[in-house]
Amino acid sequence: MRRVSALPVVFLLLALGIPAAAHSQDFSAVDQAALDAVNAGEIPGAVILVGQGERVLYRKAFGLRSLLPAREPMTEDTIFDVASLTKVMATAPAVLLLVEQEKVSLDAPLARYLTEFKGRKYRELTIRRILTHTAGLGDLPPAEALRERFPKTARALAEGALQYPPGGGFRYSDTGFILLGELVRRVSGEPLDRFVARRLFEPLGMRDSAFNPDPRVSSRIAPTEVVNDGLLWGRVHDGNARLLGGVAGHAGLFSTADDLARFCQMLVSDGRFQGAQILAPATVRTMLSPLTVGEVTRALGWDMASPFSRPLGPFFPHGSVGHTGFTGTALWVDPPSRSYLVLLTNRVHPYGKGRVGEIRMRVAAAVGAALFAPPLPRVEVAAAQARVPAADAPAAPREPTQSGLDVLAAQQFSLLRGRSVGLVTNQTGVDARRRRGIDLIARARGVMLKAIFAPEHGLTGQATQPVPHARDRATGLPVWSLYGAERRPTPSMLDGIDTLVFDIQDVGIRYYTYLTTLVYLLEEGARRNIRVVVLDRPNPLTGKLVEGPMMDPDLRSFTAPHPLPVRTGLTIGEFAKLVVAERSLPVSLTVIPLGGWERSRWYDETGLAWINPSPNIRSLHQALLYAGIGLLEPTNLSVGRGTAAPFEVVGAPWIAPIAVAEAMNAKGLAGVSFFPVYFTPAADKYAREHVGGVRLVVTDREAVRPVAVALALARALRERYPTEFRPEAIQNLLVNRSTMWAFLRGEPLMRILDWAEVERADFLQRRQSHLIYR
Repeated sequence: MRRVSALPVVFLLLALGIPAAAHSQDFSAVDQAALDAVNAGEIPGAVILVGQGERVLYRKAFGLRSLLPAREPMTEDTIFDVASLTKVMATAPAVLLLVEQEKVSLDAPLARYLTEFKGRKYRELTIRRILTHTAGLGDLPPAEALRERFPKTARALAEGALQYPPGGGFRYSDTGFILLGELVRRVSGEPLDRFVARRLFEPLGMRDSAFNPDPRVSSRIAPTEVVNDGLLWGRVHDGNARLLGGVAGHAGLFSTADDLARFCQMLVSDGRFQGAQILAPATVRTMLSPLTVGEVTRALGWDMASPFSRPLGPFFPHGSVGHTGFTGTALWVDPPSRSYLVLLTNRVHPYGKGRVGEIRMRVAAAVGAALFAPPLPRVEVAAAQARVPAADAPAAPREPTQSGLDVLAAQQFSLLRGRSVGLVTNQTGVDARRRRGIDLIARARGVMLKAIFAPEHGLTGQATQPVPHARDRATGLPVWSLYGAERRPTPSMLDGIDTLVFDIQDVGIRYYTYLTTLVYLLEEGARRNIRVVVLDRPNPLTGKLVEGPMMDPDLRSFTAPHPLPVRTGLTIGEFAKLVVAERSLPVSLTVIPLGGWERSRWYDETGLAWINPSPNIRSLHQALLYAGIGLLEPTNLSVGRGTAAPFEVVGAPWIAPIAVAEAMNAKGLAGVSFFPVYFTPAADKYAREHVGGVRLVVTDREAVRPVAVALALARALRERYPTEFRPEAIQNLLVNRSTMWAFLRGEPLMRILDWAEVERADFLQRRQSHLIYR
């Protein structure tokens, strides 16, 4: 075990929850991200502000405010159409101010305030659910419902059907916030714009914040898009908000970076601003309290962890909140550290073609690295890790491994007799004689196979796009795709099924999506009282080696299903047991264990034939490298997709192969060598471009640590190519803030790896009671 080196005082302060001192904060990466976005034509310009409490740490304007009808430079006081930031800057706080006055109850049905929504189907349509986008309302209202304005609009919207039962899911809904804007008007007696001006904007000194801004400030307004009736300049970009006269609960607010900073200062100060209590402290706490639905976590109006937050939230601490706007705006706030980021662009100017995904991610990453140092590794964890006994030396196989399918077949499928079965499988679901589990189960005496379910890559494992539903030619059974319009089985798919059987070969890596498919099956089994049977298969990378940082629990996604290290050291059956126990899922789970497998065995020591588990993992060697190199795939590097050696080569057009290979070999990383290479991918990133890079050759698979290799390579590329390499997207799959902050701050490699491994001992203890094999 390496000793954790002494850390600077700034890290100690941050470990205690104290932000780093302003003089230690480097925002140069923010400058570079903004300049790159402007120079690439992704946005005309931007204003970016970073603050802590009452202090503005960084404020700068970039590029141009307008391209049409004339080119004008961006200024720090530019007024932007903030689009959906309206939801959190105006509508949500307005509703909560009415809650403070006891004029509105969060858990009351909407019908109490908008009588058009009376009736049984709207009984559970509460204000809280509308604020969290879990009310069952559709995302966009029909335009015809808005043209006649309220109250007729409310009647028209009430005639529509809910998309799902209230509280039963998440769907981002402009419709819901349009209704909340009308609620504010009816309950307060004032239109939303006047109410928030009087109760929020004027007390906060937000002089440039308004709906339908005064024409006298038009010279400072950033225009948005050219539409049929001309350039939108001072008129709201959102078409539905325009139909409602420019004042709506979902969009319509115009504001500046400084005004938004004032709002953030109030929010991180328990609702106080310059001695005045704008929102009660309890109201702020209520507003920012999380609600988790599936993989989505929202607060009242605010985003915390969802598909919308992924460019921003993973770079701010757990519990932070924010929101984005369609016009290119974004806001993120961390109340405990009193820190906030305001990023304003008019990316839709002039023809709606701009892009903000990358600048949002790069700016959030730079700000997160500047403001939040990784927490200190806990001494007791490091000590516990040092006491973890070394694994026994691999034993020579005494007998071939039997898959769970082989074991179940040897038992003549007695466990499934009398059951109506849905089989979740793909091309790897075969027995030792390469017979499909589909056919074996379909022919088994007393077993009724009702349907087949296919994960990512489809039933044959060849698809590289979303998979459509199909029908199996041999059996005539429906093949329901779990990687298309739906990613979990629906009630209609499960009709008549009382047992789900899962038989898919995993590769032992957290971001491999077959794990998530299994989690969804377990959740649906618990919800619908369906038994789940997992036919176990080996972890190809052994069950003894665990590597990489633990996923931050709030960053769950389709590639991050459960808090695990990158390299799990679990079989698919052990993973199922762990998930059921740690999520307390009330599901009947049976794991059919492997025969003759030991934790030290690699896949090529099992006697089982290798079948590519997905199109770009064609060997055990590639599966091993994927455990690290896969982390680099979301960046602007090619990882060899479209070549004969995916995950064995890494490159980009701007890489000098010899220099990078020499630099990597000089690091002395165990179990791997680097060779300079040129390659031309036939597809995927840099398709048909001549790419320079390195080939990775594993020289000792027991010693190599692929996650460490990937982070070392990323570090070397960032040092050598600081303007070309874009590493921030590593966080898409790493999903560990501490490790990412350490990387972005340029910490020494060994310290980054210390943070990456600090929770390893905790995980080894968590998994212990769920292990099936020695």
